[in-house]
Amino acid sequence: MVKKDNQRVRLTKTLLKTSLIDLMQNKQIHKITIKELCAHAEINRSTFYLYYEDQFALLNEIEDDFLNHVKTHLIKIEHPSNDRNFLKELLAYIKNNAQIVRILLFRLENLSFQTSFISIAIDTLKLNLKYEYPNHLADYIYRYLTMGCLSIIKKWIEDDFTLSLDELSDLIFQLSDHAASSYN
Repeated sequence: MVKKDNQRVRLTKTLLKTSLIDLMQNKQIHKITIKELCAHAEINRSTFYLYYEDQFALLNEIEDDFLNHVKTHLIKIEHPSNDRNFLKELLAYIKNNAQIVRILLFRLENLSFQTSFISIAIDTLKLNLKYEYPNHLADYIYRYLTMGCLSIIKKWIEDDFTLSLDELSDLIFQLSDHAASSYN
């Protein structure tokens, strides 16, 4: 359902996306009705159906938007010269987008998104790590590093960001660097 992307359309879509994220804080997506979503966004149901087939299509667009923003953000960070700065900037981005990260990355109903996010993280690791691993082991090592980092980040989010960006980036960097270099 492609419509001209004018200001009114962008505003309507933003209202719908924000409303879905708000509702998903307390409900699983399959329990959110279009009527409820539209009432929360204060738009007409017929307007919703101009742009989306159902709430799952809206969630897919939210996920795609977030993944594209993460990719764009990763490209903007100057990482070759300072790996810790790269990690710190990524963590700041996650913290600034905590509401959506909590919903997209850590809810079981979003496994396809989580898989896509992990794939992006692994691809980024492969591009930026300066180690060479045996081909048959490389994917295992990248997955180990990625899942470990995501687990630490999840704990940080669950603890409501009690560690500073510097503390967390140092912790992740040191643990990951030690694990990566010890197998090289």
